[in-house]
Order: sequence, then C-alpha cells, then structure tokens
Amino acid sequence: MKNNLFMRILVFSIPVLLLIGLAIPPTWTSLTGEEIRLKTEPIDPTDLFRGSYVTLYYEIEQVTPEQLSDSVVKEIKRKSEGDILPVFVQLEKGSDNIYIVKKVTNKKPSSGVYLKGTLNIPYEMQATPPESFHIQYNLDNYYAPKKDAEEIESVTSTKPAVAIVKVKNGRAILMDIIVP
Repeated sequence: MKNNLFMRILVFSIPVLLLIGLAIPPTWTSLTGEEIRLKTEPIDPTDLFRGSYVTLYYEIEQVTPEQLSDSVVKEIKRKSEGDILPVFVQLEKGSDNIYIVKKVTNKKPSSGVYLKGTLNIPYEMQATPPESFHIQYNLDNYYAPKKDAEEIESVTSTKPAVAIVKVKNGRAILMDIIVP
C-alpha cells in the first residue's frame, strides 16, 4: 500500500518538476540578467490566433561578413545552403546606449554581453557572396493589448522603437518596448 502511494506521488511529481525546471532559466534571466537596449522596427501588429502583438525586427539580426569570426566562415563553407548554424553574437554598447554587434562566433564567449542565435545560411551563397547574414534570436514577438499594439505600430512606422531585453549567459528575455 505504501509502495503504491509512493509510486503515485512519484508519477504526479515528475511533470510538475519538469515544468518548474523549464520555468527556472527564463525566470532567472529576467531577475538577474543584464538589461540592454536594442533598436527595432515593427512588422505586423496582430495575428488572428495569437491576439495582439508586435512582430519585431532587430538591427542586430543583420550582420556583415566582416563581423563573422574565421571559425564561423569555415563552418558556413562546410554546411549546405539553407542550413542553420548555432552562433554566439558578442554585443557592445554604442554611443547612444543601444547595443550593436561586435563579433559573431561559434564558441561561447568567456565574458561580456552576448546572445545565442541561429545564423541562416543563404541559398545564393554559391552564386554571389551575400552582403549580410541573417541571425534569429527568438525575440520576435511582443504581446500587448490590442490598443497598445496598434499604437506601437502607428508611432513606430516612422521611427524605430527600442526593445528592453534582459540577457544572461546568452539567453535573452524581451521585457518591454519603448516607443519614441
């Protein structure tokens, strides 16, 4: 009887512990991460199934070949067109307190502010070398009430917004958007 009770407790506690384990990294990042600011441009304010939100595009999503480390360039040449490559993007604070890309590497930096991302290898690599590469950080969507999402879209159609992001160990959490 006691063994049966123990097994029930064990079976029901595993999903709870799993959910708690999944919630800890983002919560820890939002509580202890370094706050940085990234320049954005909104794309689309609503989705029929997900509600009102602002889809964001970040300036740091486009990097030039000069910003890629030699090891990333070698890895790109070994991969197929259309593949993705996990990368670490080292950031530095610009003169206007907005963070910009310093270097893209495939090795985790030992210090400084950096983001984990995936570099998309363009399909046209063989024909002509690209002028820039696209990196995704999974910071695309900012959920807001419908009225706020529409206001953000209208205000930022002429001026870029600034995203407040908390960063810790390459993990990023979008905290807020500041509209001009």
